[in-house]
Amino acid sequence: MDFDIISFFSSAYDAFSKSNFFFYLKIFSAFVSILLINDIILILSKRIRTDWRIVFYGTPVMRFKKSKYNPRWESIRRRVEEGSVASGKIAIVEADKMLDEALGKLGYAGKDTAEKISTIRPGQLVGIDEVREIRQFYHRIIEDPTHEIGMDGIKAAIAAYERFFRGIELID
Repeated sequence: MDFDIISFFSSAYDAFSKSNFFFYLKIFSAFVSILLINDIILILSKRIRTDWRIVFYGTPVMRFKKSKYNPRWESIRRRVEEGSVASGKIAIVEADKMLDEALGKLGYAGKDTAEKISTIRPGQLVGIDEVREIRQFYHRIIEDPTHEIGMDGIKAAIAAYERFFRGIELID
């Protein structure tokens, strides 16, 4: 009696692959595979969205309520557009208060804006280096309200604040 093991396994496989059980097993496997692929896509999309913001900004960035900050920023811009130096100085002070509030909401700790800015690494947030330089105007205005500053300096300071606020998506 010759027993061919290869033909035995071949016929068993053929019988199994043509059975109803194997058909339902394939359908169940396809369903589970689709669910798992869908879960993987959802998990990766959430992770990429989070990681992209960290990569782009260098830190987790919260989403601000622009409806709160846009009107404040528009009032600051209107002060600058008035053309008077006094209104421009007030605009710089208001912009710095807005900066302090934004940095606090971003999670930077400190008693004042200077301490919060000192914890930020250079290049970590868009425009932070310009804001560090432009805060000299703020300090001069606070220390000596009679300090002479031209409208060009005021507009440059407000433009630096605006670049920073747009960079962290605080305003539109």
